[in-house]
Amino acid sequence: MGSDGARSELSHDDARARGGHLVVLDALRGVAVTAVFAQHLGDRYLPVVVAGLERALPAPLAGWARATVEHAFWGVDLFFVLSGFSLAYAWLHARDAAPSRAPRAFFARRAARIYPAFLVALAVVVARRPSLVAAPHFFAAVAAHLALLQGYVAPGGVVFIGAAWSLTTEAHFYLVFPWLARRVLGGDARRRWLTVAATCAFAWGTRAALHELTLHPGVRTALLESTQRHWATSRLDQLVLGIAAAALHHAASHDARWRERAARLGAPMLLAAACALVAGFGLEGPRYLAPHGWWPYTPLSLATAALVLGAALCEPRGRPAFPLRLVASLGVVSYGVFLYHQLALDEVAARLGVAPTARSLAEVGVASFALSVALGAASYRLVERPALAWQSARARAGQ
Repeated sequence: MGSDGARSELSHDDARARGGHLVVLDALRGVAVTAVFAQHLGDRYLPVVVAGLERALPAPLAGWARATVEHAFWGVDLFFVLSGFSLAYAWLHARDAAPSRAPRAFFARRAARIYPAFLVALAVVVARRPSLVAAPHFFAAVAAHLALLQGYVAPGGVVFIGAAWSLTTEAHFYLVFPWLARRVLGGDARRRWLTVAATCAFAWGTRAALHELTLHPGVRTALLESTQRHWATSRLDQLVLGIAAAALHHAASHDARWRERAARLGAPMLLAAACALVAGFGLEGPRYLAPHGWWPYTPLSLATAALVLGAALCEPRGRPAFPLRLVASLGVVSYGVFLYHQLALDEVAARLGVAPTARSLAEVGVASFALSVALGAASYRLVERPALAWQSARARAGQ
């Protein structure tokens, strides 16, 4: 992902194997990975984009538009919330089908979902950048990546896949998910919501304290970024909010009195959440590097969870419209796109060798996105699906 993100969420096949599938979740994954791609494309072309916005829009609107563009990394937040929702959705379906087997083989399936494709991507990156092997701390960096700790440590500053920091956060999510799932998806309602509230309070309090401890006002330090963006303790609310959203969706879909009412609430909730996100982007940008600048993150996490729940409630009953199917298809291969998009950006930019202009933005953006999707599709078909099929066969053989 997981997020840069993530990639931890269930694939189309993974969700079906667990007993259910929501096409809108795949579509949201497509949105998330596009946002992550746009973030890293923007690393090269942000001044060009900002200048275009300022020319095209009135000053107040240009400011909000710039804040939204600069928050393309929100795709990671969306991936993390989707991870909680998807894992909980699969857990609930597995529990309904065979209650005693819901937690079984959870870690094995998660490992099969993310690890083989990650290892192949690492090998591809090293093959394309052989100079990395000569780095003094190359083998220490390999060890950190094999242990999925690259989000916390970077020996010698050696980084193979920049976006893969979110896999570290995601792996730590997996460690606590079974515990959270039993408490949020089972038991009495009072305990469920106390668990959600306590987990969110812990994450928000931890994030607030770390923000104040690591802040040098006006300076974006690596330690500030790590404590606010990378550490699992500061992202735990997004996992539990995704789980809570799945619990609400499950309850509504299994209650005849609420089913129709909830479906009608989906679109307004989706629209309200989108508006809240744009407003939150405008609030967080100028405050992030100031004292107490941690607080806009809280409504952004809540709005992201509302967006996911609203989208799930809008799941079409019949065949989805073509645009939704197209974005969902991107979501199905989003993990591979996530793993390879930075390599694709580097390769295309190096070959075109053009200065950052509006025209080169379009050329590099289209070409590198197409290459990212092609590599993502190859990863899905050649590595991810076979790995999941192998793990499923082993699980059935062990029954």
